[in-house]
Amino acid sequence: MVEPIYEQSIIGNSSMLAVIGGRGELRYLFYPTKSFPQNVHSSLPGVYRRGWFSWLTDWGDVRQRYVAPGVLETIFKEGDASVKVTDFVLHSSNVLVRRFEFSIPGDFNFIYYTSPQLWETHTADAAYFDERNGAIVVYKRGVVMVVAGDRIPGGYQVGQLGATSDAFADAYDGELGMNKLSIYEGFRGVNFALMWRLRDEEALNLYIILDSNEESALRELSKVKSMDCCILSHGVAEHWGNWLSKVKLSNVLNVDMVRQSAYVIKMLQDQGGAIMAAPTIWPDYRYCWPRDAAYSVMALDVLGYHEETARFIHWAIKSQGENGAFFQRYYAEPGLKAPSWSFQIDETASVVLATYVHFKLTLDRQFLKDAWTMVRRAAEYLASNVTSEGFTTPTVGPWEEHLGVHTYTNASVYAALSAASYLAGEIGDRGKAVEWGKYASLVRATTLNSAWNGKFFIKMIKPRVEIPDSNTLGLLFPFALVKASDERMRANVEFLEHTFRYRAGGIGRNPEDRYYGGNPWIITTLWVAIYHKLSGNVDRARELLKWTLDHSTSTGMLPEQVDKDTGRPISAIPLAWSHAMYIMAEVIDNKLFETITPPTID
Repeated sequence: MVEPIYEQSIIGNSSMLAVIGGRGELRYLFYPTKSFPQNVHSSLPGVYRRGWFSWLTDWGDVRQRYVAPGVLETIFKEGDASVKVTDFVLHSSNVLVRRFEFSIPGDFNFIYYTSPQLWETHTADAAYFDERNGAIVVYKRGVVMVVAGDRIPGGYQVGQLGATSDAFADAYDGELGMNKLSIYEGFRGVNFALMWRLRDEEALNLYIILDSNEESALRELSKVKSMDCCILSHGVAEHWGNWLSKVKLSNVLNVDMVRQSAYVIKMLQDQGGAIMAAPTIWPDYRYCWPRDAAYSVMALDVLGYHEETARFIHWAIKSQGENGAFFQRYYAEPGLKAPSWSFQIDETASVVLATYVHFKLTLDRQFLKDAWTMVRRAAEYLASNVTSEGFTTPTVGPWEEHLGVHTYTNASVYAALSAASYLAGEIGDRGKAVEWGKYASLVRATTLNSAWNGKFFIKMIKPRVEIPDSNTLGLLFPFALVKASDERMRANVEFLEHTFRYRAGGIGRNPEDRYYGGNPWIITTLWVAIYHKLSGNVDRARELLKWTLDHSTSTGMLPEQVDKDTGRPISAIPLAWSHAMYIMAEVIDNKLFETITPPTID
């Protein structure tokens, strides 16, 4: 079995997200939202020389890096040949530019192949070669893809997958069949390839454009073909460089990773405000979990990116259910429920907490007025799910495993009700401030009395599951149910650090974790770092931050998990929550902690 390559990097704008795999392939292309649809099945460059064809992705030496914000470089080397590819998405229009610079002795044919899947399916595909523009046009139900180079190609093939016209098979002899039109037939979708005859030291600019109609897409093609590619890339780098210039920090381990983390979260935020958990389909994380998004916008907020946070909260206002709750996960469109298998009370609590943090950092009273109805409905929903004993309604926890009353979930409801009580006071609703404060006090007392077993905070309090779990660190941050100086939290962290003894290092979720075989997570490792930072053990916090940096990808993407034996980044890459926790672990101090965490209600 070939081990999958999880490494990948992202570029995009507010409505288009391109995911470039670790071997330089265009892996995903999301448009018109960053959750759906994903419009390519495969998209690969290849070279035919000396009677032999090879995909660049199969070359022996492939290296990647961001050469500037929003600009990704991949260098392929094989023998005496090398190719440099520069990828970027225009910030002002939905155009992916792939610039190929060749250092290949002699003559060769360059072939670019794509198997599109507009609307995530091959069904009803239609494609043709536009001779006037030298472009392939693919269209289906309001989504159009145009693929072309900066010059007319010397060959093309528009075919059907698995048929005699298949463009993938046609590429291997270095020539293309010149079929101009193909439509979906039976189970066969369309695919296509373009070919150019080139010489050593030449360059080719390839454009992949997504739009809602053919005419505007072809107009955009003419426009970008008339512009200098280097000027375009410099414009993208300047745009994102200016956005990132807001991050001005001192006394952090790696300010570049803080900026990269902000960039990743920004890239994963859709134009409507939702933030995708990760740009991946395996595992399928290209949805907005309100919890993950709340951590992400809190991280952006503390860096000063208040506009992005406000946009998410306004998305949440539109997405809230009639009962005041939020679903497990959503598509990018407000209120559009994504495939779900559980409900999680902490999702609703997280949105309230993010709203509180934004208000505390901005003191924007108009924002609070706009968000108040959402906060009130969410708090009433949370209070209605608290029993007279102070337990929340049984639900799955943040790891989405077991049904029950989780320590983390109870703590999240405490924090949300405390935050809502404070906001009620700010809005002038004294009755709700008192009512929710009483609920918060009850939940806090029950959580502390039930979760502490004398050694550590247990995973679940009803039914009791007495195993350690890293998500109990949420009792400190962001819920402030206990302080860093609390002896119980010190013992809890010590127990967790002694529980996980991976060859690769890092902190896992819990000893019974079986997801991907049970590995250290970036989130959990950074949670421990946050504790040490707040408790004054800065050296240990920096050790854990360095471990995180050491297990990022070559392009600075943080994964969900790290293989416990090899140390390789695995699972979803990049994960917004991982990057959010990195930001928090770098910038948190006791002053910031007191500002953004809800007031203690005994």
